[in-house]
Amino acid sequence: MSFRIGKLRPYDEREVKHIEHSDETRHLKEGDIVEIFDHILQWDNDCVSVDVCASWRDLADPVCDDALRQAFNSPSSSVGRDLLRTLEEFAATSGPNTEAVRAFLNEVQREPPPGLLASEEEVVVAQDFFLDNSIQIMQALLHYSLAGGFASPRIVRTLEAVSYLIPHVRHTDDEGRGTATDLSAVLSSISKASSDRTMARLSETFQFVLDIMGCSVSTIPGQTVTNAQAKHSQHQGHKNRRIAYLLPGSEGWKSAVRVRLLHGIARWRTQERWKKVGSAEAGLPISQEDMAATLAAFSTIPIWCLHRLNLPPSPKQASAYLALWRHVGFYLGVSPSILLRYFSSTQTADKFLATAALHLFSDDGPATKTDTDADPAVGPNPPNRTAMALRGPTIPILVAVSNRPPLNTSLEYNIALTTHLLGPSLSARLGLPPMPLRTRLCMHAFLFVQRIPHYFARLYPRAGWHEERRALYREGLARSVWWNLGRRQTMFRPRSTVQDDGKSDGAVGGELPSGAAEEESVNLDPARAKVLMKMWSDVWREMVMVSIAACTLAGLLGYMCLRCIL
Repeated sequence: MSFRIGKLRPYDEREVKHIEHSDETRHLKEGDIVEIFDHILQWDNDCVSVDVCASWRDLADPVCDDALRQAFNSPSSSVGRDLLRTLEEFAATSGPNTEAVRAFLNEVQREPPPGLLASEEEVVVAQDFFLDNSIQIMQALLHYSLAGGFASPRIVRTLEAVSYLIPHVRHTDDEGRGTATDLSAVLSSISKASSDRTMARLSETFQFVLDIMGCSVSTIPGQTVTNAQAKHSQHQGHKNRRIAYLLPGSEGWKSAVRVRLLHGIARWRTQERWKKVGSAEAGLPISQEDMAATLAAFSTIPIWCLHRLNLPPSPKQASAYLALWRHVGFYLGVSPSILLRYFSSTQTADKFLATAALHLFSDDGPATKTDTDADPAVGPNPPNRTAMALRGPTIPILVAVSNRPPLNTSLEYNIALTTHLLGPSLSARLGLPPMPLRTRLCMHAFLFVQRIPHYFARLYPRAGWHEERRALYREGLARSVWWNLGRRQTMFRPRSTVQDDGKSDGAVGGELPSGAAEEESVNLDPARAKVLMKMWSDVWREMVMVSIAACTLAGLLGYMCLRCIL
């Protein structure tokens, strides 16, 4: 099924140009109708050219990188440290030789410039929209943004260098994941310890999203995020409480800056790793191209997936959600010129993501025969492309989240859902195997059940029910993530390097020092958990009872109408 992006001129289906590789875009003209990974769009100036993306690959985040190199002797010296607090202390105690650190802190401690600063109304609409669709958005981030989007060849090489979201690979093992062309071979190489590391990193990513969306609740029983926002708002002099949560000094702001610094450490580690192994990679790791595409994966892909899940947002909701992430992108280090040009509207952001994804996924060599022209003896995916796809984070991520609470879904279900959200073209490019009909039917049935509360919310007029449901998701999601992190609220500290251990597990490391883990620990008050469970039961009981009453009344009215007619 193809999805249309933006306004399209009238066209004939035979006009559609099916683009498989970046090189093919060099011959496109403005007004051409193209299809990229099952998305049909009209080529124009909002589409990112291959040359523009190539120029971004030589640009990273020099302000952040210079600050980290001034504050730390090496990437390993940052392990277990709260990067933001370390830089603040360094600037306060290290005398005049702190220019780079001070320059970074001065940049992040100011509000985004006009055009990037989100309004109070946009933040309120975006955060309420997230809470109303949190289950679907988190699924989109997991199955599309992370499992699919992070599987581009260029990003995979960076992930491999830092063993992030990808099981550590022994370079001397010629039969391992690096050359596997069979799904079973990949599964056999993923240990439980590796899956646990992947799950921890996914949970940290989810906490970042919840922090941005104002879901970092206090551990004090009964105190919600709204109370915390009010205190911060009064302290900073802001009357608009929700926007204050994303301004300098707030929790949402701290998470964005810490993630930016963590990316800087990962970039430093990758550069050192590439230099050590003599890798001649083009461009910089975690470049502006990568950062802009990642921001689009968090801001635009959820909107795409809601359309696929038959829960399309309103234009106001989609625009507000993009505005909030555009605001956050400034603190994440994405160039303001990119944000203003390609994240100014949902239509522009859609075209940016579709074309940027093409360039990222084309970084695996020259254009080859299309799937439809593939040699039947080889199959729809050339062996080198399948091997490259299976090297990526897609399968490890899906393995890590399978058979875990609260959903306890199987690996087959997760592959089916990822295939459904990615679409056939990108799924084939990632080498995802087709799932049995029974699994796909179960997936669609489960997705329908997840949509029922949305249908109810559209018709049920009591505002109190909507607010209670949002409050439950706001606190419940945060507590669930903290539980998966081992009762921690992460500060996005760098972890130790993953290394071979010479045993069957294949690797050790990737952990935090014990003191750091203890500093991040939270008290998930059992009494408060019981209160939340009761509130949860009340919300769902009200939905069920009102639905039954409405169906009963509709049935009686229908019966009476039939009696009158007959």
